[in-house]
Amino acid sequence: MDNKEIEDKRTKSLVGVFLTMVKLGYNYVQDLMILKIRYRIKGKAQPQKSAGLTAAALLRFRPVLPKNPSDEDLFRQETNEAFAIFNGLCVCSELGNGKINLQFVEKFLTLPESPEWVSNLRFLLRHRNYTPESLIMVFDTLVKYAK
Repeated sequence: MDNKEIEDKRTKSLVGVFLTMVKLGYNYVQDLMILKIRYRIKGKAQPQKSAGLTAAALLRFRPVLPKNPSDEDLFRQETNEAFAIFNGLCVCSELGNGKINLQFVEKFLTLPESPEWVSNLRFLLRHRNYTPESLIMVFDTLVKYAK
């Protein structure tokens, strides 16, 4: 494979990722606007609302895909679910200055109950029906419990 072929392949990949992220962002913004209208939210939404809406958008579009479509093991992995959960934990631990309180995330993940909670949430995200608002409630409960 020469440099031009590699460049073309990477460009196609990046364009695909970009288009998926644009769809994800558009979907997130739509859900956020609906939520703000429904609950009369003025200004910024709480981090747990952002975490729930982002998780829903991530799992609707599943941006993490196998490089090789015939790789069945990758389809069985719960990569998008893990991404949605970790992103939600990080969003819920924002300090307000654009930084993430990684000690909050680490503390939460080292609690004895955490492995079961993460496993149950991954199962829910992979195999059950949910709404963006139900995911907001999950992250809202997490924030109130973990603090």
